[in-house]
Amino acid sequence: MSRAWFLATPLSDDLSADGKEVVRLLRSDAPTKEKSTRAFSFIYSVGEYALAYHFRQPLAALGVGAITRKTLDVALDLALKGLRTPLRRILDGMDEEQLRGVATEIETRLYPDPHG
Repeated sequence: MSRAWFLATPLSDDLSADGKEVVRLLRSDAPTKEKSTRAFSFIYSVGEYALAYHFRQPLAALGVGAITRKTLDVALDLALKGLRTPLRRILDGMDEEQLRGVATEIETRLYPDPHG
């Protein structure tokens, strides 16, 4: 079997720590509403961070023009806004077992830098 390639987003220390805290919270006895709110906040923040890392920052570093970058910014912002409500509703509708599954999915994606 061949090894899979990954396109990863290195997280800031704060976002990484928040992810670990969210995993802990999702597996705790905290109120369900608190869990879904924190999960939403983390997932949305990671989305914003990843879009900046993979799209906004490289275009600026490559010297792409301001108008082109602004056009991309508008498109990325629309995509994030489009995800906000459905993501919120999905997480708010989850039961405890499903929220524990969200913890597992987040944990699966949080791994140390294999190169560092």
